[in-house]
Amino acid sequence: MLNTAKAAARAAGEIQRRNFGKLLNVDARMKNDIKLEVDRLCEQAIINSILQVHPDHAFLSEEAGIVNDLGSDYLWIIDPLDGTVNFFYGLPYFCTSIACYRRSGSGIIPGLGEEVLGVVYAPATDEMFSAGKGEGAFLNDEKIKAAEVGSLAECMIATGFGSTRSGFDRMLSGLPALAEDVCKMRCLGAAAYDICNAAAGRLSAFFEKGLHTWDIAAASVIASEAGAVIDAFEYETGRWDYIVSAEGVFDVIKSRLHKAEAEGGDE
Repeated sequence: MLNTAKAAARAAGEIQRRNFGKLLNVDARMKNDIKLEVDRLCEQAIINSILQVHPDHAFLSEEAGIVNDLGSDYLWIIDPLDGTVNFFYGLPYFCTSIACYRRSGSGIIPGLGEEVLGVVYAPATDEMFSAGKGEGAFLNDEKIKAAEVGSLAECMIATGFGSTRSGFDRMLSGLPALAEDVCKMRCLGAAAYDICNAAAGRLSAFFEKGLHTWDIAAASVIASEAGAVIDAFEYETGRWDYIVSAEGVFDVIKSRLHKAEAEGGDE
């Protein structure tokens, strides 16, 4: 199944490579977001690739929603192009995200089931992050682990603006709560890639409010297997308040973010 996910991710990555930097067909423009034909083409390539091997499995994907739900215990959760706005503007920080969960079990993300695997592929850098439950996390077949840090001064932390007011407020409240004490704050624009960079120790932590299930499902498997700590709260259906962090600074980051929200009156 992991090899199937990797092959599907590479198929989507090839579509992204062919279209990156070119004039793109826009399906829809929304406030703070954009939908491209490339998103749909990648989604079709991923689902078709997996269906060839697992014809009875179900899918939850950003563009199509629930697909082929015939009662299988296995649910594939897909973000065909995470970082669409970056992709559209020619910024090479984007990825494809593919996860598989067993719906009858329980695991790292409350309510999603038991994680089976996660794959995140960034075609601009040809970086394949992957993990199967209990098998460790890997970047291009080399084992990775979360950063070993014990103080905020050692940390580079990423966040995201999101596309909702609550997400924007969370980011704004989080900046003063952390920025003065960390080495650097960053906002890079592709949550799944950010989570994987935390798994690889490049980032010490990442937080954002308003993330969708497909933003976090695959990368969370990778981060957990790499030894990072995850806190995911579904505050409305399919929308998540999310923190991933190196173990040594998780408690202080979570405490400061929650305190900043409480003081700001954010729900």
